[in-house]
Amino acid sequence: MEIPKISKVDKLIAEPRMKKKRMKPESLTSLNNLDDGCLMHILSFLSPIPDRYNTALVCHRWRYLACHPRLWLRVDPFVKDLSLPGVFHSIESAVSAARPGDTILIVAGGSHRVSNIQIKKPLCLLSGSPNVLRLK
Repeated sequence: MEIPKISKVDKLIAEPRMKKKRMKPESLTSLNNLDDGCLMHILSFLSPIPDRYNTALVCHRWRYLACHPRLWLRVDPFVKDLSLPGVFHSIESAVSAARPGDTILIVAGGSHRVSNIQIKKPLCLLSGSPNVLRLK
């Protein structure tokens, strides 16, 4: 089997396509160069599970931002210290404090009974157990 020879004209035509343009390191921007508020705003657009959860595995800084109470509100009736940011005793209080697009984690292990609650903003309610949330 004979290997075809490449002519000089073919080389001139193919050469520009084969060369990759490399950008200078100064012109590249990394997500890690963004400030915390901007990066947290970007993370807020991700779906809570699995995307935002997976970003917490990148590094310590991303874990802090992906798990920030501003992105995850928590309903935990067993917490005694309500001075913690983003922690509430009832679903109603968490819903009223939530902003559109927030995620509310409902802690398993307790009874969360809710009746006559109207949610008029886009929220994500997540539970650790399928039987935790009983809406009447």
